[in-house]
Amino acid sequence: MPFSPFAGFVAFFALIVHGLLCCVSAMASTPEADYPKDALRMLVGSVPGASTDAYARIVGERLGKVLGQNIVIDNRSGASGIIATSALVSAPADGYTLQLIYTPHTLSPTLFKSLNYNPIKDVTGVTMIIKSPLVLAVNAQEGVKSFVDLLKLSEQRTMNYGSAGIGSGGHLSAELLRISSGIRLAHIPYRGAAPAAAALLSGDVDFAFIAQITAKELAQAGKLRILAITSKTRSTSMPQSPTMQELGVKDFEFQNWFGVIVAAKTPTAIVKKLNAALLQVLAMPDIRLRLTQDGSEIVANSPEEFTAFLNADALKWKSLAGSMELKGE
Repeated sequence: MPFSPFAGFVAFFALIVHGLLCCVSAMASTPEADYPKDALRMLVGSVPGASTDAYARIVGERLGKVLGQNIVIDNRSGASGIIATSALVSAPADGYTLQLIYTPHTLSPTLFKSLNYNPIKDVTGVTMIIKSPLVLAVNAQEGVKSFVDLLKLSEQRTMNYGSAGIGSGGHLSAELLRISSGIRLAHIPYRGAAPAAAALLSGDVDFAFIAQITAKELAQAGKLRILAITSKTRSTSMPQSPTMQELGVKDFEFQNWFGVIVAAKTPTAIVKKLNAALLQVLAMPDIRLRLTQDGSEIVANSPEEFTAFLNADALKWKSLAGSMELKGE
């Protein structure tokens, strides 16, 4: 039978099509393509009721709907989020374990030398959710009615302040205040923002820098008195509260930040899918309202931008740790 060039071309073309179909089939069956096919877990390094937990539940519930899977909030409180991050890096890097982190995460490499993981190199940023100033608050039943009163009291004795733990936003803000004003302070760390606020309510500490989302309701109930806010400008949610700079504390500014991370070896396709889903959630009007009603600002950046921020922030706190006299547990 004579050779037919046309028949040879058809056979060659069929072989190419078959190969392409096999490749498409293989790609469609990869874990990245099927993700997520099971429930996800979002680790939180605080107790229920703290600001980190509140943000995780607000975002997690809607993220689950976007991804078509449930998201279970897993509270692993203590050690400035280290317990939660240890669980994250020990889990499979498959995108099914996330963590909502905040400010202390980038300070932990400086404070804790004996970590069994690297908080920067062993994680990948998905997106920063929000950044938010803190408020300086005192017990409303005590005699301190202004920042001036607080300074006068500090001239008589060492002031005790509570925080959500070593390296937390409350701890860092108070250290910045100590450096700026020279007042004598004693740090009392707690296992989260909620216990720190409870200590303030019970009179166990003199003051605390706490999240607006925690302080606002207690202030409205007449239990706490807000003396100042840590941002450069006044908060739209509590415009009556002056900034620390307005009160004479030069160049004082502090912003807590909150974001989502996964383990470092999580496939890029999954990280991008999570980022796209989170940005979709953060664009929803009702979610934006719930996250910003306390004066916070939504960030919603890319994995590359958030990962770069984590690296830069860790270097910043490393350079400041000596002058701030920060010591790990």
